[in-house]
Amino acid sequence: MTTWPDSFETLSFALHLKPGCEAEYRRRHDALWPEMRDLLLSRGIVHYEISLHPETSLLFAVIVRRKDHTMDGMTDHPVAQRWRAHMADILETTTGIVPKVDPLTRLFRLSATEVQD
Repeated sequence: MTTWPDSFETLSFALHLKPGCEAEYRRRHDALWPEMRDLLLSRGIVHYEISLHPETSLLFAVIVRRKDHTMDGMTDHPVAQRWRAHMADILETTTGIVPKVDPLTRLFRLSATEVQD
C-alpha cells in the first residue's frame, strides 16, 4: 500500500464499460497516446489506476493528484476530447462522447501514517 503526503488528494469514480469490451478497453489503455499521458501528468495526476468488476462491467478508477492540480477544465482540452471520442464506442455515455461517470464516496481509509505505537 502506498501512503501519499498531505499535499495529495484522492479522487475515485466508476465508469460503465459496455459488456464484452473488456479486451478492447485494455488494448486501448495499453496503447495510451503519449500526448494523453502527458496531459494527465501535466495537470497534477501522480497516480491513476482503473480496475474492472467483470460481472457488472463497471470500471473503478482511482486518481491521486496534487492538491494544486489543474484538472478542472481538462475536458475542454483537444487531446482529452479526442480521447473521449476514441473511447465512446466502448463506454456507456450520457451525451455523445461524454462517459457516464458515477462519483464514489470513500467509506474507509487506512494509512500507515495514522498508525501509532
